Amino acid sequence: MTKTTSIFTPADVPTLTYVSRAGKTYEADLRRALEIPKMIVSISGPSKSGKTTLVQKVVSRDNLIQVYGASVQKADDLWTNVLAWMGGTIEFSDSTGSKIGGSVTATGGGKIGIPLVAEGSAKAQASGTYERTTSTTEKRAISLIDQVVKEIAGSDFIVFVDDFHYIEKNVREEIGKQIKEAAERGVKICTASVPHRADDVVRSNTELRGRVTAIDMTYWETQELQQIATKGFAELNIDLSPKVLTDFATEAFGSPQLMQAICLNFCFQFDFESQLSEQRRVEVSDIEIAKILERTSTTTDFTTMLSILQAGPKQRGTERKQYKFTDKSSGDVYRCLLLGLKADPPQLSFRYDELLKRSGTVCEGESPVGSSVAESLLQMSKLAKSVQSAPVIEWDEDVLDIVEPYFLFFLRCSPFLNRSNN
Repeated sequence: MTKTTSIFTPADVPTLTYVSRAGKTYEADLRRALEIPKMIVSISGPSKSGKTTLVQKVVSRDNLIQVYGASVQKADDLWTNVLAWMGGTIEFSDSTGSKIGGSVTATGGGKIGIPLVAEGSAKAQASGTYERTTSTTEKRAISLIDQVVKEIAGSDFIVFVDDFHYIEKNVREEIGKQIKEAAERGVKICTASVPHRADDVVRSNTELRGRVTAIDMTYWETQELQQIATKGFAELNIDLSPKVLTDFATEAFGSPQLMQAICLNFCFQFDFESQLSEQRRVEVSDIEIAKILERTSTTTDFTTMLSILQAGPKQRGTERKQYKFTDKSSGDVYRCLLLGLKADPPQLSFRYDELLKRSGTVCEGESPVGSSVAESLLQMSKLAKSVQSAPVIEWDEDVLDIVEPYFLFFLRCSPFLNRSNN
C-alpha cells in the first residue's frame, strides 16, 4: 500500500499530489524558453511558491545541474559546482610555486556520454576540498567556463542557479558577464529569485536585456492548494470536510510546500501511515486542527528570529512603555505588533493603517501611538536582516511585507508567543 510520506512530499517533487495551476502556463512557458538558443531563463516567485519544483518537473533530473546561490561566494564557484556535479577533475591554470584550493558542493548526477563522468548514470552529493600545487612544468589548462562549454554546450543539460538573490551583489555583476558568455556559447542557464529581486540577473549585466526570458510566478490561491489535499487524501481513501481543507489551505499562505507539510502532519496526528483499505470519513475538530498546525510548526523553527523581534533593539535610558493585551499577557510595542501580525485574518502584507488598527485590537485599554508603531516596524525590519540575509519581513514606507510564509506560519501556529510571556 502507498505510504503517506510518498503522497505528501514537502521536501521533494510531488508526483501523486502535483498540481498544474489552472489558467497558468508555467510548465509550457519554461519548456519553450529553454528551447530558445542562447536565451537565459529567469524564474521569479515568492518564497516556497514552487519555483524549484517547477524546474524539477520540467527538466529531467539527469539533465538538471542545480547550484545553490548561497554556495556561490565568487564567480568561479558557479562553474566549479557545475564541474563537481559532472564528477570530473577540475583543471586550473598554472602559477609557478603557488597553490590553488577551495571547496565544492553540488547535487545531481551524471549521464552516459559525458566525458567527465564514469559510464552509467549516477546521482550523488559531491562535496569536498581540492588543492593543487602548480609549477612551471604543468600544462596550462583551459578556464572553468571553457571546461563547462566543452562538456555541455549544445546539450540538454540545464545549469539551474537556485536562489540567485543569495549571491552577493559584487559577485552577481561578474557572474552576469560570465553567464552571458556561457549562454552565447551554447550553455542553457536558468535562475530562480524572489519577486523583489526578479531583475537581479539583468541588473547584474545590462547587456543581458533582451537575452533573458522572465517567468513570474505568484502565490497559490486557496482553491489551488486545496487540490493538493484533495488528490492526496483521495489516494489514501480519506474523506475530509470542505471546511478542514479550507482551514489547511488558508494557513498555508499560498505555499504548496507548506500545504504538503500540513497534510502530512494530519496523517501523523491520526496515525495514518499508508493507504486505508477502504474509504473513510474522518471528522476533525478545531482543537485537532490546532494540534496539527502546531505539529507542522516544528519544521519551521523561527525561535531565534521571534525572540530578537520581540525584544526589540537594545534600549538606553527610559524603559519602553508596557501594555496589557487581550491574551492576558503584557509587553511593549514589539510584542504588540507581533500579536497583531498573528491575529486573524491571516495575511502576508499589511499597510500601516491596518497594523495600527490591529495593534489597538490586541490591546486592553491604551495602545501604542502611530509614531511608535512606524518606528518599531522599521527597527523590526532591520533586526530581521541582522538574523539572516534571506528576507523574512520588509518595511517599505507604509507597507510591511512578510516575505517568508513559513515565518507567519510559525508565528501563528507555534506556542512561541504564549511561552515567551510566561
